[in-house]
Amino acid sequence: MNPFAIYFPQFYPTPTNDRAWGQGFTDWSLVANANRQQIWQRRAPCRGFYDGADPVVHEAQMSEMVTAGLGGIAVYHYWFYTHQELDAFERTLLGGRARTDLPWFLTWASEGWSRRWMGDPTPIVDLPPSPTNEQIEHHCVYLARCFEQPSYFRLRGKPLFVWYHLAHFDKPADLIDRYRSTLHRHGFDVVVGQFIKNPFDASLASVVDVNYLFEPRLYFGFRRASRGAHAKRAFDLITRLVGEGAAQRLLLLGDRAQQKGRVFSAADYLTYRDTSERRRFVQTLPGTVQEVLSPGWNNSPRYDRRFTALESIAADVFGDQLRSASATEPSLPALVNAWNEWSEGAAIEPCAYLGSRFLDALNRAS
Repeated sequence: MNPFAIYFPQFYPTPTNDRAWGQGFTDWSLVANANRQQIWQRRAPCRGFYDGADPVVHEAQMSEMVTAGLGGIAVYHYWFYTHQELDAFERTLLGGRARTDLPWFLTWASEGWSRRWMGDPTPIVDLPPSPTNEQIEHHCVYLARCFEQPSYFRLRGKPLFVWYHLAHFDKPADLIDRYRSTLHRHGFDVVVGQFIKNPFDASLASVVDVNYLFEPRLYFGFRRASRGAHAKRAFDLITRLVGEGAAQRLLLLGDRAQQKGRVFSAADYLTYRDTSERRRFVQTLPGTVQEVLSPGWNNSPRYDRRFTALESIAADVFGDQLRSASATEPSLPALVNAWNEWSEGAAIEPCAYLGSRFLDALNRAS
């Protein structure tokens, strides 16, 4: 199965972002500022800084995806129980403009919004860690509307629903069961997945059906002490001792101590992918495991001089990764991180400065 690409919808103004960051803010503001200051190798989409709420843009992007050989899209979904954010692309998909030859599924960005990337964990939008049954019901009504779409992706004949950060919730296993039972009442048995972004995310691997190895964040987690395999247990202990707020601030301090303009080499990343350490880690994961493939990473627009970067992978090597990615269940697609995550330097959408080399590699690998 051809890989899917993650779709990042944060490219149009919203009232929440206006209040938090200033009138008219979008992630294009971050990209443009990084380009202006020349703090990274410049990037911008070939189609310009587009309006991410425009259905015409969405349709053009979907056509480009199909032409390039993408198998589908994993759409970031921002649901906060009180309201939904950044849902313009989903509105296009639900409004009859989805392509039957480009399946899609939702990846719930299941965490609150804050100024964390500026070193401030103060919430902008809260996501309750213990939602009520009424809140889950309201969410599931919306999810059922998505799942009934003919273009929604199914694994084993069931809709796939992936959680970005399952550990955000107080009782993840119980919450998954509550979602399953609520969705079942709405007529849907679902396949539930999660992103494994750090080694300690493996502790929740058994409560889902699918585990996606979310690179390059997992790679960074293996290389960063505050996010390593034993960090979760230490963080939970500290939280019990000093409280959630203080523990979050200590975690930020640990991250900041290790986020000082560090560039990880493509060679080290490619070596890591074939290490016995990673293979042993993957072998401990139950159920179906699949890769999230990265063409590179650079979050300078968000973190400025405290950025973390992974050098761009050579296009031919990226193509080899696409061809070799295989799940323990062949019908589960690999993911590319990402179609358009421009503010973290992980876009395969054609770039005015870097060209279309990654899409070209995808096309050759299809």
